[in-house]
Amino acid sequence: MFQFKQFKIEQDQCAMKVCTDSCILGAFTPVTKGMKVLDIGTGTGLLSLMLAQKGDIRIDAIEIDEAAAKQALKNVQDSSFNSHISVYQSDVKQFVEKEYDLIISNPPFFEGQLSSPDHQKNKAKHNSHLSFADLAEIISEKLSPAGISSILLPSPEMAIFAEKMASQSLFPFQELSVRHHAEKPVFRKVVLFSQQKVQPMRLELCIYKTDGRTYTHDFEALLKDYYIIF
Repeated sequence: MFQFKQFKIEQDQCAMKVCTDSCILGAFTPVTKGMKVLDIGTGTGLLSLMLAQKGDIRIDAIEIDEAAAKQALKNVQDSSFNSHISVYQSDVKQFVEKEYDLIISNPPFFEGQLSSPDHQKNKAKHNSHLSFADLAEIISEKLSPAGISSILLPSPEMAIFAEKMASQSLFPFQELSVRHHAEKPVFRKVVLFSQQKVQPMRLELCIYKTDGRTYTHDFEALLKDYYIIF
């Protein structure tokens, strides 16, 4: 169990556990009052709960894995944000709802690599079911004309995904490069996409100071509303 300031996450039934980069995605992604949000591959429900904490929005959280969807639903029901989030055990390819103001996802990114014998982990980690091209097409179909999409991926995979998004006329307008600390390479990127083709604003976040143990002020500022230790 992972305890946040305003909700808790049970995760024993989910292949993908709470991790720092997912928390960065949830904290960095902007919301405005009244937004209609789609969370693709909600897993534990973490991102939906983080976004719901930010304001008065409506969220559809989609999860293909039955056990994970049940756990996400329980996490939502046990929170004070349960009236804002609907959890669906569904394949997003068959999910008919459209016109979202924000679509968020921390998608599977292993492709062409050895799979785990654990089928649940395969669905969570490998994009054999939902390719980058599939995800880009789904986002394009379901995003409102003025909507934005917020995606977390490792740097090499983000470059590939951005090409798929461009083929759907969706382009980066803000990029957050994440490092473990200043002397380490970028290991994750959060990119916000929209229909407007502009020069993206580029930001950088180091989780730790160079000692590798002490959180940076920027990281603390980003996560202070969620992490109990801040």
